Amino acid sequence: MLTGLRPALPLLFSALAFAMATLSPGVTSAQQPEFYEVPFAPGQWSIGRPLDASHFRYCVDERDPDWEVAAAIADAIAAGLLLEPQQYVIESGIVREDITRIYQTLLEHCDVQLGFKLIPEGLPEWVIATRPYYEAQYVFVATDPAIQTLGDLAPSRPIAATMGTSAHLQLFTYASTLAPEERWPVFPMGTNELSIASLLNGTVDLALVWAPSLWAEQRGNPELAEIHLVDPSPLRPPSLGVGGLLLAENTYLRTAIDDAIAALTADGTIGAILEEYDFAAAPTR
Repeated sequence: MLTGLRPALPLLFSALAFAMATLSPGVTSAQQPEFYEVPFAPGQWSIGRPLDASHFRYCVDERDPDWEVAAAIADAIAAGLLLEPQQYVIESGIVREDITRIYQTLLEHCDVQLGFKLIPEGLPEWVIATRPYYEAQYVFVATDPAIQTLGDLAPSRPIAATMGTSAHLQLFTYASTLAPEERWPVFPMGTNELSIASLLNGTVDLALVWAPSLWAEQRGNPELAEIHLVDPSPLRPPSLGVGGLLLAENTYLRTAIDDAIAALTADGTIGAILEEYDFAAAPTR
């Protein structure tokens, strides 16, 4: 899934960086606080600190494409810290969460919530981020075997891209520099899943999507076997690290988690987990 921040926001927040940083939380509303203000959660004054310090309390969100992978990494972090993992799985029928819900989840259920894209300057002051535990890319995909590079796509043929992401902005900016007769129309989509669906139904000829989202869709949809990666040259779609979020006062735990991630990266544990899931990412260098 601040989708990520997270596991992805389909609409722009009051701060664009917030929408770009999300992998999973959700759509803003008029009742939400300003981005940098501490949100208000119902009953927050009655929520205290857990007395049992022997557990590593973490949250994963089922709406995030990587939630199973993130859970496996969190269990490895817990083992590295000599703590008992305590998992809380966020379930919801809506596509995204707002920032107040993320704040409440961290207060009530976990010390760290995993699955957020980490973008510099993309966090409000009331949260802190861990170091990334993996790095993933945005990728171009097509179904037409004749399209092997971005340059193979004929002018005027449409491209789908998930709205508000850094990859979408990069593509839109590049297309805008081309002469009108050489330009591709860029169709903004609310989610990576909609971008992939628009490719399958023929609305677009190319889709620019977050690689972990493509991985998750391919696991359960045999139709996606026909999709192939496209060489993005001359563009280089951005790669982003993915990590966890904690409330700002938990600096000591954040340091411990960062040390554990570094050790698990160095000894190959995180790489082995990504390989086990055949996941579309690499350990952070």
